[in-house]
Amino acid sequence: MMIMGTTAFEGSIIWWARDHRAHHRFSDTEKDPYGVDKGLLWAHVGWMFFKKDSKRIGKTDVSDLTSDPIVAWQHRNYSWFSITCGIVIPTLICGLGWGDWWGGYFYASIIRAVGVLQATWCINSLAHYLGEATYSDQRSSRDSFIVSLITFGEGYHCFHHEFPYDYRNGVKYWAYDPTKWLIFGLSLFGFTFNLKRFPSNEIEKGAYLMKMKKLNEIKQQLKWGPEPTTLPEFTMEQVNADNEKGAHLIVVNGLVHDVSKFISEHPGGEGFIKMKLGQDASSAFNGGVYAHSLAANNILEFLRVGKIVSN
Repeated sequence: MMIMGTTAFEGSIIWWARDHRAHHRFSDTEKDPYGVDKGLLWAHVGWMFFKKDSKRIGKTDVSDLTSDPIVAWQHRNYSWFSITCGIVIPTLICGLGWGDWWGGYFYASIIRAVGVLQATWCINSLAHYLGEATYSDQRSSRDSFIVSLITFGEGYHCFHHEFPYDYRNGVKYWAYDPTKWLIFGLSLFGFTFNLKRFPSNEIEKGAYLMKMKKLNEIKQQLKWGPEPTTLPEFTMEQVNADNEKGAHLIVVNGLVHDVSKFISEHPGGEGFIKMKLGQDASSAFNGGVYAHSLAANNILEFLRVGKIVSN
C-alpha cells in the first residue's frame, strides 16, 4: 500500500497526513493549509506553489506515523523512491515488456500521475464547492455523487468532515466509494482491522437537523397569514352585528374570517358560504359538508380577521 501510494506523487505519508489532519482540525480558517475560503483555484492547486508560513499553518500530531518504521523510511527517501516507483518502474515495464518506452513514460507515468493528482486535488476544491451540506453546514465540505465519480469515491465530503474517524465516505451501501469497499474487503482477510464507524443514530440525527434547517429557511420565505394571537377579539354577537352592516364574516375553528373577496372564488359556489355567514362553520368545513384540503386551510389563513371569545 505504501509503494502504490508513493506512485501517486502526493508527498510522503507523514507530509500528507500532517496537512490533512490540519485541514480537518482548522477547516476554512487561515490555519487550513488548503482552505477553499481562499478561493477554488487556491484550494485545488494554488496552495502548492507558495511556501507555507509555518507559524500560521495549524499544528497536528503525527507521532503515530513517525513511529512506524516503514512510514518513516518512506518519508526520508521519498524523492528518489517516488521517481523510481512512479516513473522508472512503469517505463521499464512497458519498455522491456513490449518495447513501448515512450508509452511507459508518457502514459503509464506522466499522464497517469497528472490525472490522479487532478482527481485528488478536486477533493480539496470541488468537494468543498459542489453538492449538499447533508449533515452539517458548519464547514464548506459538501456531498456530491458527481464529485465522487471524479475523485474515486471521495465526493461524500460533508460526511467525511462531520464524521472523520469513520472509514467510509459514502455511508450508504450503494454510494460509489471504492476505498470503503477495499478497506472492508481487506478486513475480511484480516489485512485491515478495528474499522471505525460513527453511530448510525448520530449520522441520521445530523441529516434530520439539516433537513429541518432547510425547511425552516423555506418556511421563512413563505407568507402564512396573521398569527391568531395578534388578532382582535370577537363575540358571536359582534360577528352577526357586523354581518348585518354588510360584512361577510364566518367562523371556522375559533377564528373569524372575512370571506367577502373569496365568495365568488369558492369552488363549491357562493351559496354554501352565504348559508354559513355569521355562523360557526367549523363542522361543515372539517368534514360535515366537505373535508377541505390543505390548500383550502392555507387560503383560510389569509382571511383571518379575529378570534372568538366567550361572552
